[in-house]
Amino acid sequence: MLTARQRPAPWTGHGDVAVRITRDGRGLERGRPAEGQQPDADSVALVLIHPDTEAALTSTLQCARTRIHGAWIDPYRLLTHAFAGRSLPADVNLST
Repeated sequence: MLTARQRPAPWTGHGDVAVRITRDGRGLERGRPAEGQQPDADSVALVLIHPDTEAALTSTLQCARTRIHGAWIDPYRLLTHAFAGRSLPADVNLST
């Protein structure tokens, strides 16, 4: 997991992403791009989803590309709010 965290696989514009929801970037969440999302867009429309159940945790959010850590892989589950038994912050803003 540490290697994956330090050298994430690049996100190609398809599939789920690992998103840093805090500015310090320590925690990651699983995001799924919205239907019809253009892979090369500056801002990515996505929904944060539960890493195990894949239930939507948020409505569609605009996510700056700088917040995308890389392609989602299962070991990142250990870094999510869900794994820690916590809810996402109510004021999640990924636009900057």
